[in-house]
Amino acid sequence: MGSIRSNVGAALSSLSEQRSRALLSALGVTVASIAIILLISIAKGVQKDLTSQVNDLGVNILVVLPFRVEEGSMFMPNAAGLSYLRESDVERLRAVPGVRRVAPLVFAGGGIRNGERENSSTLILAAGGDWFRIRPVKLREGDLFTPETENRPVCVIGSVAKENLFGADPAVGKSVTINGADYEIIGVTEERQDKDSMFSMMSFENVAYIPFGWLKQVSGDPQLHRIMVQVEPDREPEALKAAVESTLGSRLDRAQYSVQTLGDLLKLVFKLMGILTWLLTGLTSIALFVGGVGIMTVMLMSVNERAKEIGIRKTVGARWRDVFTQFLAEAMVLSLLGGLAGLAVSWVACRAMEVYTPIKPLIEWDTIALCFSVSLGIGGFFGLLPALNAARQDPVVALRRE
Repeated sequence: MGSIRSNVGAALSSLSEQRSRALLSALGVTVASIAIILLISIAKGVQKDLTSQVNDLGVNILVVLPFRVEEGSMFMPNAAGLSYLRESDVERLRAVPGVRRVAPLVFAGGGIRNGERENSSTLILAAGGDWFRIRPVKLREGDLFTPETENRPVCVIGSVAKENLFGADPAVGKSVTINGADYEIIGVTEERQDKDSMFSMMSFENVAYIPFGWLKQVSGDPQLHRIMVQVEPDREPEALKAAVESTLGSRLDRAQYSVQTLGDLLKLVFKLMGILTWLLTGLTSIALFVGGVGIMTVMLMSVNERAKEIGIRKTVGARWRDVFTQFLAEAMVLSLLGGLAGLAVSWVACRAMEVYTPIKPLIEWDTIALCFSVSLGIGGFFGLLPALNAARQDPVVALRRE
């Protein structure tokens, strides 16, 4: 143990004498560490944001999709096709034992405009009245749909949409244009999530709700894009999936619908994100290889330049493993310093993104541990050849070369 400590001490002393070279050789690992840590941290932040948005719907929800989602498969037949879901399916699902409420959702498309101010990012949703009981909302102004208003051209907008269209002015009682038709605003919902969130523009606070009853009057029997099913509090949504699927299967083909819990949807999204994140991380890891080669090159040059030092150490009794340990430790310390510098820069970059952008990266302990282990691994792997070359030096030849 004392021998290892003395050899590591000699390695640190040697690096301190060659600070400029040490910093330059560690630069490649620093750049690679920054790229990898930022990618992983941003991906984790996005996952946390998505989870928060989905959990905002509630825990006892089933979602009926107008296409098939097979577990373990990325292929989804009819995902971009027409929806075969109709209002009659909603009525049948209301009769399933254990189902508490059912609400149809239709993506009405288009944009929303208040005079000259238009917001094309606002999602226009035609929702059944039960939707606001499935997902209770807090109102900033006005009221929600009632049986008296569900068949009129009225709308309820989220707080993000309201601020984009009206700023600080009150919105209730005013008129907006949706798909060329005028709608009276009867309510404004209050935001639950951080409005600076990366997904605030895609959240339920950047939505304009119009009554499904009114849409049905003007368009006949519209195709439904989602059916939201709320189960009784004492029932597990997973346990009710089979009954809901069986009810829909009495009219639809298996490829025309699927029933998912919120956990299922999150797993699907995270699987797609995981594939993309690891693909980008793999590409970025090429920079780690380049950084490791840089460390190996510098260390090989150092072995040739320090032939006299190696010869003297061996002449006074240093063993093969002492020289090997010293040079391997130098390579690992160089790589670790590069990783630490990358971690520090990444932490500053993540804090800056939190303050100045909607992105909320998340640096966790497992990311820090990954940074340390990868840095040490790169240093150990690419430091083997220089350490072996140094350890194999013949002291007489080494002294003569100097």
